[in-house]
Amino acid sequence: MMDNGYDDKLEQHIRFVAKHYKEGSLDADKAWENFASGRKVSRRIPLMRYLLQAAAVVLLLIGIGTFYVWEQSRPDWVAISTVAGQKKDIYLPDSTLISLAGDSWIRYDVKNYGKDRRVVEMKGKAFFQVKRNETRPFFVEADLAEIRVLGTSFQVETPRNSVEVNVETGKVSFTAGKEKEQVILTAGMSASYSMEKKGITVLTEEDANYLSWKTGLLRFTDAPINKVIEDLDNYYQVKITNKITKPDAKLTASFNNMPLDEVLMVINQTLDIRLVPEAGE
Repeated sequence: MMDNGYDDKLEQHIRFVAKHYKEGSLDADKAWENFASGRKVSRRIPLMRYLLQAAAVVLLLIGIGTFYVWEQSRPDWVAISTVAGQKKDIYLPDSTLISLAGDSWIRYDVKNYGKDRRVVEMKGKAFFQVKRNETRPFFVEADLAEIRVLGTSFQVETPRNSVEVNVETGKVSFTAGKEKEQVILTAGMSASYSMEKKGITVLTEEDANYLSWKTGLLRFTDAPINKVIEDLDNYYQVKITNKITKPDAKLTASFNNMPLDEVLMVINQTLDIRLVPEAGE
């Protein structure tokens, strides 16, 4: 048991501290520094606290890095579309020119276009004049097929449940279907893939009017009347019927940006038939 003299001295010290202490005046960290500086004593942070702080910094850096990588790889789509009867010319960042037919659309990732390869997605009808670059292949991706080129000109069309490719210049790789069937097409060739046939059909005979929507020029050389009607339907976007059947009739003629009624008048008089648009029956 402590004696009374010690108790009195302890009480005097407590009263002295209580009398002179001001809230906030005691800085433990500063006091430790003053004490340790003259004695070469280092103050150690508890291991667990240090590890938690280090882990927090690492997680923060990982979070920042992950966000940066995600932000850099996130697509930045540029989309262009047309309505029925409209045409648009679009230049891509590498000067590739796309002519877009009516009721069609394309899109591409402007942030990543040309980094490793050049990719365009599309639906409808478009004519591509691709700037040649052997180190950056150019791809057209449609629902059922993929077209790969280095530099050439060609048309892609996506009718219902099918894809058609017509090559104007150069060489095109055409891959289609779940089977990834592939063919190589050169200038003047065309091919199509349909879900119904589940295979690629290659045509070596050039379709003279596949670009008429772009050029305005319709050309027929000894063309069967059924082919003439089909091309007129596609170009003028109307349904045309033949009221006088002549299955052996063939046409040789050219029409450059002519109205439909004038074209039909020439054909009817030349072949002695009666082609009429659906609205004019």
